[in-house]
Amino acid sequence: MSRRFVLFWIMAAWLVLPLVAAAGQVLEVPLPGKASIVRLGAVPDPVTETGRAIAQSLFEGLEQQDPASVSAAIDRLAAVVGRENVGGSYSAMEWLAKGWLRAQEVGVEKARPESLMDRAYFDYFLDEDAANFKEYLQRKYAVGDFKVTDPAQHMDRRTFLEDMLMFNNPVRSEWDSTERVVETLVGLQPPIKKVIDVGAGFGYFSQRFAQALGDGATVFAVDTQDTYVEALKKTIADYGIRGVRPILSTADDVKVEEQTDLVFISSLYHVLYAWSQPRQRDAFMATLDRSLRPGGYLMILDNRDNQGASLHNSFLSQDFAIAQLYHYGYELVKSEDLSAYRYLLVLRKAAPEAPKPPVYSVPEGTPAIQVRGPDSVVHIGSLDSFDITPSGIAAAKLLLKALTDSDVESARAAANLYAATIPAENFGGEYTALQWVAEYVSGTEEERQALTKDPLAAEFLAYLGADDYQRLKGYLTRKYKLDAPDLTVEEATDEKNREIGIVRRQALEDFILFNNPRREFWEKSSRIMELLPLRPGDTVVDLGSGPGYFSFKFSDRVGPKGVVYSMDTKQTHIDYLTEIAKKWGVENIRASVSSTDGFEISEPGSADVVFMCSLYHIIYAVSSQSERDGMIASIIKALKPGGRFVVVDNGPVDQGKLPYHGPYIRQELIRAQLEAYGFKYESSEQIIPQRYLMVFSHGASADALP
Repeated sequence: MSRRFVLFWIMAAWLVLPLVAAAGQVLEVPLPGKASIVRLGAVPDPVTETGRAIAQSLFEGLEQQDPASVSAAIDRLAAVVGRENVGGSYSAMEWLAKGWLRAQEVGVEKARPESLMDRAYFDYFLDEDAANFKEYLQRKYAVGDFKVTDPAQHMDRRTFLEDMLMFNNPVRSEWDSTERVVETLVGLQPPIKKVIDVGAGFGYFSQRFAQALGDGATVFAVDTQDTYVEALKKTIADYGIRGVRPILSTADDVKVEEQTDLVFISSLYHVLYAWSQPRQRDAFMATLDRSLRPGGYLMILDNRDNQGASLHNSFLSQDFAIAQLYHYGYELVKSEDLSAYRYLLVLRKAAPEAPKPPVYSVPEGTPAIQVRGPDSVVHIGSLDSFDITPSGIAAAKLLLKALTDSDVESARAAANLYAATIPAENFGGEYTALQWVAEYVSGTEEERQALTKDPLAAEFLAYLGADDYQRLKGYLTRKYKLDAPDLTVEEATDEKNREIGIVRRQALEDFILFNNPRREFWEKSSRIMELLPLRPGDTVVDLGSGPGYFSFKFSDRVGPKGVVYSMDTKQTHIDYLTEIAKKWGVENIRASVSSTDGFEISEPGSADVVFMCSLYHIIYAVSSQSERDGMIASIIKALKPGGRFVVVDNGPVDQGKLPYHGPYIRQELIRAQLEAYGFKYESSEQIIPQRYLMVFSHGASADALP
């Protein structure tokens, strides 16, 4: 599966009418205690110092035609592949390095594999003195003396080589159980003759399905990336592979005009479940419904939670995949754990009859959650997946012009466009903050004074408006792709520099969202403050403080005898918060950078409240198990006996209500997980339809809430 395919599907604005979900029964699905049901974690194949050192040694051995150096690199790869790179690039690099050694010993022709698919892979990376293999090592690991002249082209080429190397890896079956997947497909009745391989990439499964199904079968290898489709076409032509028909699809159409017997989705469903917007997923499922005959099969190959060590740092509980697909009209035929890392689901399209509901075993005392329809119970999403719309781009252009040219009319037009757009598509997003800036730029002196009456709003303007709005202009240009400059060579080639650049852009995005002068307007922050069990003299930990929106409110509430510990993983937020506190003479805030797996306060066991806003969904569905264990342990350590842990987060909303622009998580998931960690649920309050506040205690019995 191509990663670009995934991103293309989930980022596009789909206009297809949603599939009508099955009017099925309510399902009681068990929850897994301290574990989460889904994770969308870090990048699947990160560059580490170990990997870079091995790549350097391997590249030098290939370049100098030195079998001893290549053999040494193979030994190092074999030692770490199962420890830090299961399912990543190391096993493919090891296979290619062994193939290169074999070619040195017996000649290239004798070293070539018998399998056509493996032979095509061998030839692609090892022909012409292993040119493509060495290029991959240089572009991925920045080894050798490789120079980047075109950063954008470099990133395209690197992604292509990386996807080719990982997804067509000949030893992929070691973690993917490829043979068992193929056997399952071939054994279905009636016999399968037409298959759609969604996100086929370079055809790893497509080619194997076609070979196993034999003459008369067709596998439609669909992908949204034209370079991948063309590469697969060339492989088919060069090696005489039969039965595979590459198709360039679009975001809302697989472009298969005939009905098929089976749709296969590998390593994609966890993304559809927890990342794509509900209407996007509905449109995707409508595409499947159109392309699959009644009674046809849907096969899902995805990742399991392997005791906190999931493949590619991502997984989805098969129970919740099955529950969602039932409400889309599919009934379970077979569920199989292929390995510690992978599972396979076989489902049948039940139309025109209703699907048979899945049966879950929920032992007494085990928490469960009701699944009533096709909506996911947790959605991580992307800010861009909702914010980048034609209307948002048009407003950003107007605002950028207003800031660049001191154009009051453009600012006024931007403010009006935001006003028209916000009620329809951007509840709780950054549009209200950008609208506020546009109103300030176009306002009279009296209007400007009113807008900046709140000291935090004045600081918001000062930060974004410094140096003739350079920060904000750069942000609008990059986020909304308004004549955005190319990546620099350093950003394109150095993993750490690229990571720092991403963190900086995210920090500015967070700043705009967190300290938005209009936040009270949509969030009702004052109601949150009313509900907090926080008194003068108390100690509070603002965990995930960002640039301090709530920290300064807490500072006022607890007074000079109280303490506010402001914790965030981004240094820029802590620097900003510290600077403003110093400027205002606030002495009861102690700001520091925390890690993703925990924090420390100077007086453990002293916190009356640990407060977390819009963060628990990340701890639940992005953090690793070990990171979550560490963070929860830190919270428990910080709280005094009977202290409260207060969670504010986003919930799903009914049809017809505009959801929060980004993520959501159902309260039941938070409650069940925290109770498994030893917390006691105290209360819950719905602040607005998109926002709730939950209170938990730990240790000795808590006092009655105020």
